[in-house]
Amino acid sequence: MNKRCGELRTTERVKAARDAKSKTAQGFIVLLLALLVLLTAFLFVNSTYFTVGSVIIQGNKYVAVDDIYRIAGIPERINIFRLHTGDIQERLKNDLRIAEVEVTRQFPTTIIINVKERMPLAYVASSYGFVQIDKQGVVLAAFKNLRQVNVPIITGIRLGNVYVGDRVDALPLQNALAYLAALDEPVLNQLSELNIQSPDQMIAYTVNSVRIRVGKGERLEEKAKLTRDILAEIQQRNMPVDYVDLNFASPFIKFKQ
Repeated sequence: MNKRCGELRTTERVKAARDAKSKTAQGFIVLLLALLVLLTAFLFVNSTYFTVGSVIIQGNKYVAVDDIYRIAGIPERINIFRLHTGDIQERLKNDLRIAEVEVTRQFPTTIIINVKERMPLAYVASSYGFVQIDKQGVVLAAFKNLRQVNVPIITGIRLGNVYVGDRVDALPLQNALAYLAALDEPVLNQLSELNIQSPDQMIAYTVNSVRIRVGKGERLEEKAKLTRDILAEIQQRNMPVDYVDLNFASPFIKFKQ
């Protein structure tokens, strides 16, 4: 009896040992599979051969998407897990054309870049070619040639060796910028040129060849409002206008013969 009990206990111990070994082996296999899955996921996430996620750019009008990608250091094959939002934001902040920028991650695989641009107000000829300036006279960009003009060109004045980041404070140019800055965007887009003939004589030209004699650098906000109202009336009534003179208390309009 005692012998049988001893054999039974031995059998139970052997079985328990086998079960323990089996559970240990199963646990090891599960752990190995989990590590394999994690390793595969890690290699996929950090791979340079796959496009993972997307980058959405918002708020840009003047700065091209390709320029933003280049400045931000975003590669052609995007892997957002390898991109650092703080680094992207700092790079874009260093571009003078961008006033503010916010870079955020949107779950699960999207980065959103929201930019607020410095508004280019005009182009001016320089010794290099042309420079793009904002309302403070800060040079935002320089071009050898102008392929596309989306803001007026200021003529009658030529800048010397000015570089991106420089501020131009010549009085005739500042008066021209003050007049243009007082216009809202739809009206600004109707102007093709602002000519500075002399410190006392500025003439704006619309895309429809209407001349606007702005005159001296005084009452510029008032003259900008008159420009907006008169151009709206000309467009609404399809008036054949030769030129508009804003030098008088009441603007004078000369019609084409």
